[in-house]
Amino acid sequence: MTSPLSFHLMLPQLLAGLLPLLLAPATPAAVPAPAALPAPHDLSPTPDHPRSTEGAFLTLRSGRIIFQYSQFREGQHDHSPSAIAEIHSDDGGRTWSEPRVVVPTGSYQNIMSVSLLRLASGRIARFHAVKTNKWLSCQIVLSYSDDEGATWTAPRQITAAPGYFVLNNDRVIQTRSGRLIVPLGYHRTRGTADERDSWDARAIALWIFSDDEGRTWREADTWWTLPVASGSGLQEPGLVELSDGLLYTWCRTDQGEQWSLLSRDEGRTWSAPQPTTLRSPTSPASLKFIPGTRTLLALYNDHSGALPRPQGRERRAPLAAAFSTDGAQSWSAPQVIEPDLTGWYCYTSIHFTEDAVLLGYVAGNDQIGHLSRLRVRRVPFSWLQVPIDATHVRGRVILREIQDADETWVKIHAAEARIVGGEAAAVRREFLALAARADAYPYRVGIWRVLAGTAPTPADRAAAVAEVVKIFVTPASPDRSQALETLGKLGVRLEGEALSAARQIAASGPEGLRGLAFWALRNSGEPQALEQLCGLLRSPNETQRLIAAYALRWIKETDAGALRQLAAAAAAEPASSAAHPYLQSAAYALHADPARHEAWRARLFAVLEQGTVAARWEACNGLLSQARPEDLPRYLPLLDDPESDARIGAAMTFLHLAAPPRT
Repeated sequence: MTSPLSFHLMLPQLLAGLLPLLLAPATPAAVPAPAALPAPHDLSPTPDHPRSTEGAFLTLRSGRIIFQYSQFREGQHDHSPSAIAEIHSDDGGRTWSEPRVVVPTGSYQNIMSVSLLRLASGRIARFHAVKTNKWLSCQIVLSYSDDEGATWTAPRQITAAPGYFVLNNDRVIQTRSGRLIVPLGYHRTRGTADERDSWDARAIALWIFSDDEGRTWREADTWWTLPVASGSGLQEPGLVELSDGLLYTWCRTDQGEQWSLLSRDEGRTWSAPQPTTLRSPTSPASLKFIPGTRTLLALYNDHSGALPRPQGRERRAPLAAAFSTDGAQSWSAPQVIEPDLTGWYCYTSIHFTEDAVLLGYVAGNDQIGHLSRLRVRRVPFSWLQVPIDATHVRGRVILREIQDADETWVKIHAAEARIVGGEAAAVRREFLALAARADAYPYRVGIWRVLAGTAPTPADRAAAVAEVVKIFVTPASPDRSQALETLGKLGVRLEGEALSAARQIAASGPEGLRGLAFWALRNSGEPQALEQLCGLLRSPNETQRLIAAYALRWIKETDAGALRQLAAAAAAEPASSAAHPYLQSAAYALHADPARHEAWRARLFAVLEQGTVAARWEACNGLLSQARPEDLPRYLPLLDDPESDARIGAAMTFLHLAAPPRT
């Protein structure tokens, strides 16, 4: 168990990368001079490209960071012809390539305003706006890449109704449940001529969402406009998912502050808009969670009076950063990023590396044009002063301490919990150092499992999986069962010798391996494997029942018949059985029976309080995907538990709830 003294002494050594920089004291009134920041990378206006704006970042599996943005020609207006261009960085955003066009204007009047998003499936989605004329139509299109941005599908329109829909850059999110949500500002038309007077500046906030990663879309049941006299309405909405399941939308307004709306049902309905404490001109703010925390970073033009203000109420300066640790209810004192009060800073995209935040934003002025210059700036975390919840920090320390000290499979559990908490890159580096001598370790299969789970490319994953397969197909391997379990957990589709070996075990192998073989064969598409796995739920052997439930949870089984059998088995399992927590865990995680869902949840919390260490570890894993912030006090005692796996399970839960959803 970590003593309070050792906890504090170990922080500087243990929290590499992001966290040492996040442990700075609360933001003071005085901030570092902006001149201390590294020089930005500017895409300044040229005769060929008088405006470059509104981009989005994405990190490829190779580690390369791409930035796609709107590259204009023949003018600086929102309706001037524009293509989508790309630059990239191979050194964490310190230097950037020359631009290249990745989406030409084609037959459109204009294309612009990019959002890039890594989907839960691994695909990359790109959203952008297209205009067929200047003032009457603006629609949103979506394309995909399955090869890390090398090629893209043809853009497909996802807004069904005619009209003028505004999607700002870097705005689309995918929630924890997998739902894609697109926040839109809808502008009505007041005439039929393609001219400025036909366009109504008073925006209506609405949302569309998809539960199948963009194949089909529907509109939210509610929409809102600003409930006060206004010339702006609710313009250019953005969106984040808060830790308690709330969705939070903010919009720019002409009221002197950003306004917000909330949804408690994943974007289907929304509360009435309310003013926030982010005082700003009619200029968009940008918000994202710092990875591994529930700390929100906001980039906006601060007009609160805490910083010097420009002449002119609507000038978009200065550019400032602020932080919230309470779900956007309150904000820290602003820190200046761009202090020039004659500048024009807006449309900021936010992206995180291990030790810095990358910002891409408009940085124009009166001389070159307000929307003319695009600036990409790397802001080291050591320059910012970021508040963070100390419990999350403690969880990271616990996991790192256990991983460093333990030489059993508990080491793998700690590493995989760190991956849940967003430390995949660091964990991968550490385990690559072990790979050369993997056979010397009793947890060698776990080393390859971690490397497969953190692989940046399909080739890297295949290489790690091949090492696990090699162990499995060697009958004399002492850790053959661990290899077979790992192939199941990784969802590997077996082929050749490995598939034959699994079939042989399923038919006549040792009893302890048969359930694992059924699991692997289910992943491999064997038609009878699910029936065989479910048959073990009725086995008189509690270990077989345990393995079957464990496998179904890992598979994330959706077959209705299998779930009915799992629900029945969970209801029948004696509380004294070693299989009991595994059956409750699987039934709860898979929603096997909605009527019993809360009862299973209660049983798992009872296991957390008085179960064996293995049972508590499984309970933590079963509860994880549906963990709620209000549950966290129930996990606090486990952070001081003498058993490592209990501490790991609790720390993993804290970090899971701290980790933001995909944005």
